[in-house]
Amino acid sequence: MKPTLFLFLALTCIGAQLQAQTAAHRTGITFSVAQSSGDVSFRRLFGSSWAALADLGLSRGTAFSVSAAAAPADVTTWSATLAARRYFAASPLRPFAELGGGMRWTEIPGCRHLRNPHATVGGGVEYAVAPRVSIEGSAGLTYTESTQRCTNAFDGIEYRYHQDALSTFRSALSITFYF
Repeated sequence: MKPTLFLFLALTCIGAQLQAQTAAHRTGITFSVAQSSGDVSFRRLFGSSWAALADLGLSRGTAFSVSAAAAPADVTTWSATLAARRYFAASPLRPFAELGGGMRWTEIPGCRHLRNPHATVGGGVEYAVAPRVSIEGSAGLTYTESTQRCTNAFDGIEYRYHQDALSTFRSALSITFYF
């Protein structure tokens, strides 16, 4: 057997084996790498062209009053996003488009459960580096509109929050483990 034919047959067999292994692993968990997002994404593949994603996030910070000398207040924000992803290729390098929407809940002492809906649209590329591991990068737009106003019951200071934003986002790198 010629070396070229042998190499072709070996690569074909390896590719078929990798494709069969990948098809068996339809659920994944994604972590962001090299960016400040603390979101974790869960995904479920449907065929070779579609995936459903659910992102969960948590961030903590501090709110300061600029009008009065008062103690800073802890701020906790939870987020949940559901998205649909359409893949345009079934090969190891898979470009995709994604559409999603969700809610952010912010808790400030004396002003609990502020709600901020958001919507995202974007795209990117996912690359399978192993049968159960892929890396991806993505970019897109996020729209958020929210206005909140409340008074802290402990010190009487009024907190105001307003956001009307159309912004870009990009993921430096994400890694997904399929199981």
